[in-house]
Amino acid sequence: MPCFPRKGSLNKQYKILYTIGQGGFGYVQLALHRLTGMPVAIKVVENLKTHLHLVLSEIAVLETVQHPHIIRLFQVLTTTKYCYIITEYASEGNLYELVKEEGRLQEEQAQVIFGQLVSAIRCCHDHDIVHRDLKPPNILLDAHGNVKLGDFGLATRCRAGTVLYGRCGTKSYNAPEMILREGYDGKKADVWSVGVLLYFMTTGHHPFKGSTLEETEKKITIGMYDIPAHICGQLENLIHQILTVAPERRPSIEDLQHHPWVKNPEGNIFSDPYPNPKIVDKLFDHGFAANEIFDSLQKRKYDEIMGTYLLLQEQEHQGLDFTSSVTTADPRPAPPPSPVPPLTSGRYLKRRASEPAFGLLHTRPSQQDKPDVSTPLWCPQKKSPTSSHAPPTKAASVPCVYHSRVEEEMPLPPGPDSNMEKSCLPQNIGCFSRLCRRIRVCLSRLCCFPRASNPQTRRVFNNKVAPLKESPSEE
Repeated sequence: MPCFPRKGSLNKQYKILYTIGQGGFGYVQLALHRLTGMPVAIKVVENLKTHLHLVLSEIAVLETVQHPHIIRLFQVLTTTKYCYIITEYASEGNLYELVKEEGRLQEEQAQVIFGQLVSAIRCCHDHDIVHRDLKPPNILLDAHGNVKLGDFGLATRCRAGTVLYGRCGTKSYNAPEMILREGYDGKKADVWSVGVLLYFMTTGHHPFKGSTLEETEKKITIGMYDIPAHICGQLENLIHQILTVAPERRPSIEDLQHHPWVKNPEGNIFSDPYPNPKIVDKLFDHGFAANEIFDSLQKRKYDEIMGTYLLLQEQEHQGLDFTSSVTTADPRPAPPPSPVPPLTSGRYLKRRASEPAFGLLHTRPSQQDKPDVSTPLWCPQKKSPTSSHAPPTKAASVPCVYHSRVEEEMPLPPGPDSNMEKSCLPQNIGCFSRLCRRIRVCLSRLCCFPRASNPQTRRVFNNKVAPLKESPSEE
């Protein structure tokens, strides 16, 4: 069943700043979410058949795995020409830029980065997902210098005992069995790439560097490399173990976490309630209908509502106050012209008059009450909730080129919201009080009883009711 995104949804939700990078099949833009003020990265991919599997792979992996050191997916929006993947923004560049600017990393810093990288790959392998393109440009760094593993376009699902044959990724980071075009274990191939990354970050150069491609490949297949004098004994032992040519003798990613040189990251995986009542209440205040919120979170649609939920959740994880009003002033210089054709701009849509605002204790609405909300791509695996930001009312739409679901088996190849309804209630009123107030409002409208307005606590609704026609007067 195709999804039908609203025109102008991207422009209404995000303030595009400028293009920050270009990859093999798309480019990335820096943007601000208009409601939360959070910076995000928008990966723009043209809808071509050659890009389809890469896009589906990246979306499916990011929907499946949630880890503090894996880039986080917020929203997916598709149109007839482009697919927009909105993810977490890593502001400090990548590992390649860090090493090229500062030289080889100090051992303590390398231990932290390598431990976080191994933890992220362990999470992927636990879900039977192999990355297959581990290299320094794909190891992103956030504002605190923490690892954010990204670019899962070549990832695939690989259960235990599965033999892969597709050769992909960067040759200088490929395992010997991939260079020889033999069948390979994807997880062991990832471990080899991790070893090359470890050598690169602790020495500042590649271990298998030859004057020609053939010479480089020959060094990889026989495992010929040098260990500099500054490398300590434990680190040298770890490099030798990882860069073992025979894959059956190569350690697993779990074995690396138990090596004495590896520094495992502190436990910072958050366990949030599903859904978080404070975040849902914040979505209520911004005019989203209850049935749309719970439908989006339950089905993990990664639409506007779920995207906003996830961004508010991320603000809470960072210790930021997401209950206060947000200004979206541009913190950067004026951006250059964007190469993306802008979507048709539009206004925020209000809650429909026929939809009462249900509180948190309301039962799940029936199927006929659910609105027609766009469903981009979602993963069937159940996880903890998150959010997105979708105006509830229908608008002009265009058909989506992608299917609304991703199969369990991934066949992956080599200003401000001035028009949006806002609550006039004080922020410190409890959830139960707001629920009672909404019930009274709904009952008063259903029973047609007039109520005295209170200018201090009056809630503004954009619900217009057609006036009753006057009956002809009897003469």
